[in-house]
Amino acid sequence: MMSQITSRWIEAGKAIATDPDAKVLCPVCQKTFLEVMDVRNEKKPSELERHMICKECGASNSLLIT
Repeated sequence: MMSQITSRWIEAGKAIATDPDAKVLCPVCQKTFLEVMDVRNEKKPSELERHMICKECGASNSLLIT
């Protein structure tokens, strides 16, 4: 069975994939909103890595958007 934290990361990813300005609480500590940083792939300009970072607890995850 999927853990609660994994489920919260999936929901955070869905929200932030469509709206990088979405206010999403950290799936791990749930104390602060995730910060989002986009990085373009120079070799494949159609790809974008969207990094989700919690400044409170240091949790992070990334999405690959094509």
